[in-house]
Amino acid sequence: MLCIKCGHNNPPGSNYCQKCNAILPKMAQTEVAPPPKVNERYNQLKNAGDKVKSGEWTVDEYSDFLGNIFNTLAQKEMEIREIEIPEEAFEDFREELEMGFSGIELYNQGVSEMKLYIEDLDPAHIDYGLELIADGNERINEAMRINRENRRKLEEMYIDTSTFM
Repeated sequence: MLCIKCGHNNPPGSNYCQKCNAILPKMAQTEVAPPPKVNERYNQLKNAGDKVKSGEWTVDEYSDFLGNIFNTLAQKEMEIREIEIPEEAFEDFREELEMGFSGIELYNQGVSEMKLYIEDLDPAHIDYGLELIADGNERINEAMRINRENRRKLEEMYIDTSTFM
């Protein structure tokens, strides 16, 4: 797997570059079907919303759950934002980054909307929050598709240039 920061060719399945220790993007293998859409978190949020609306969970339990989700998402966002991309490669990744960060923003807005239920117990907040999160999922899935395409192009470029050396 080619590191987008330093260009080092790492063994397949590596999580970090052996040369510069940068985080390597995950990449689907071409012979395997694309990964399933990101929806596990959406399903967790939907189930939690259903539980609090039905009375199975208290508002406090729901509040704790949303707080944990918010913290987890903030940590993941920070990790993504810390990935260094060389200036010369940034333009190639612009579309992927914009799509991914807009998906993250929608996710954050959705969780914030769902938190409003805690204040006034209006289930519309949960439903609208889930809509925002579903839209965020779609954007994150598209960013992942673009990432796979960009990685494929980078690997092809690396293979093409390495055959001439």
